[in-house]
Order: sequence, then structure tokens, then C-alpha cells
Amino acid sequence: MNQRSILRAAAMTALGFVLTMNQAAAQMAKDIVGTWSLTSADAFGPTPKGSIIFETNGRFSAILMRNDLAKYASNSRIQGTPAEYKGTVDGSLAYFGTYSVSGTDLNLHVDGSTFPNWTGTDQKRTNIAITGDEFKYTQPTPSGGGPATVVVWKRVK
Repeated sequence: MNQRSILRAAAMTALGFVLTMNQAAAQMAKDIVGTWSLTSADAFGPTPKGSIIFETNGRFSAILMRNDLAKYASNSRIQGTPAEYKGTVDGSLAYFGTYSVSGTDLNLHVDGSTFPNWTGTDQKRTNIAITGDEFKYTQPTPSGGGPATVVVWKRVK
């Protein structure tokens, strides 16, 4: 084999790899579409509640919360105590925007969030995987700070 043949074979191998990765990302983007229920997220306690919805048009909406959020004594969401408001903020997060999949990364552009610092930002979730009805990813920069965490969802049927 001459040098030209070796370079051609290397280029074809690289092209095949890129095409395979693009096909895998396209399949993951199709597989992610739907509604998912939160099963595990360390920041939200042992039995969190939540939902994330991915639409075919590239839009998403997510809400995560602790299972044990305390009720407000006033029974009015606009007349809570400072401690009640803090408990709600510490124990919940909602955000929405657009998404795309690239390899094993989920790229989110946040149009709005109950954590205002995320509004207008791009967020990345890594190591996304769908196995059967389970969807999981690593959140490298949780909103509460701290180490990366794995978040697990179950497909809603």
C-alpha cells in the first residue's frame, strides 16, 4: 500500500466514524422525545417528584421538586413566610427552552427558569443514555453547586 492509499483508507474510516456518531445522535434525539417522570436526583431528596417533556420541535420543559415540600400555613402562595418561601426555593426548580443532542451530550438553551441565573444560558447534560424506559444523564454543574450528579427519569406511558 502506498501513502495515498493509506491516507484514503484513514479518511474513509474517519468519515464512517463521524457518520455513525451523527446517526447515533439523531437516534438519541428521536428516543428522547416524550414525557419523563423523575425517579432520582440527589439535590431533591430520596423520593423526588418531577417531569421533563421533550417535543419533536426541539422545545423542552422541566420541573423538579422535593417530595416533602411543606404546605404554607396561610394557604396562599403569595402570603408565605420567609421560611416557607426559602423551603420552596431550596426544594424546587423549573426551567424551559430549546434542546439539541450531540453525541452523548444534551444541550439546553434555557429561555426561563425559577433560578433566574439560568435564564438565557446554555446548559449541558453529559453521558445521556436511554435504556428501555430509563433516561439518565450527568448534570456537571447543579444549580445548588456541589459535585456533578446523575439524574434519572422514567418514560411516562
